[in-house]
Amino acid sequence: MGNFPGHAIPGTFFIIVGVWWTFSAWWEYFRSKAQSRSYMARCTYPLPGIFRAYSFEGIIKILGSAYCLRGEIITGIHDGKFVPTENTQHLSMDLFYMFSGIVDVLTNSGFPLPPGTDYVALFFAVAVEGLLFNFHLHGRPPLNVMVHTMLIYVTAAEATCIMIELTKPHSVLAALGRAYFRTLQGTWLWQLAFVLFGRFPDYQAWDQNDHDNMMLSASVFAWHMLGGLLNTGFFGLLAWGLCRTCKHKDQVDQQNYGHSDLASIMVPSGKKK
Repeated sequence: MGNFPGHAIPGTFFIIVGVWWTFSAWWEYFRSKAQSRSYMARCTYPLPGIFRAYSFEGIIKILGSAYCLRGEIITGIHDGKFVPTENTQHLSMDLFYMFSGIVDVLTNSGFPLPPGTDYVALFFAVAVEGLLFNFHLHGRPPLNVMVHTMLIYVTAAEATCIMIELTKPHSVLAALGRAYFRTLQGTWLWQLAFVLFGRFPDYQAWDQNDHDNMMLSASVFAWHMLGGLLNTGFFGLLAWGLCRTCKHKDQVDQQNYGHSDLASIMVPSGKKK
């Protein structure tokens, strides 16, 4: 991860996952309201059109972690030997996310795991990530330490939301909090890529010993937080609009068929109980 792609690639992955969680949590919430039932949290969300027994989130975690593990092993080999540098920390993160993916797949396939095991596995993955970030900063310049410390705060907040969601499954706020901090982690990783490594001739890496840059980075982090809130609100409006559209379509179908339940037209009237 000690380069621009090493921050941008996982950042992109986290943004995609965070946006998916945000929309899915809102969608489940508005659908439950429309159907007059209690909202129930989910650790992973099914992809429309794919059978629920196949956890596509879990499969992506496994494949993505395996790819990252391969990259860390290859880049950690020097003169034919694996040198235990910071690659070992990244390997540890990847292993825990792979474990979380395996638990997701088992949970969705009906394996008799205790309820909430998928949440616990995800909590461990995020907690280990924050722990390793904490011991990833020794001997680094002040700005480098500061921007990575903010990542520790974000992972700690996400881990907290995961445990709240586990203990309060009827609260959509906990699910949205988990999604919010996952998205924030992704956008901040992208910011780190530009701050630490630059990318374009007119945008060089920041001076990591400049106090003014440290003050600016704190403000930029606050802007990322605001952007995350706007993102949450936008996908909430999108999910609400789509839910209302689907509800209206269901009402039209009921009027056309003259039944309150579409399934009832599949049963001959003489066989109704």
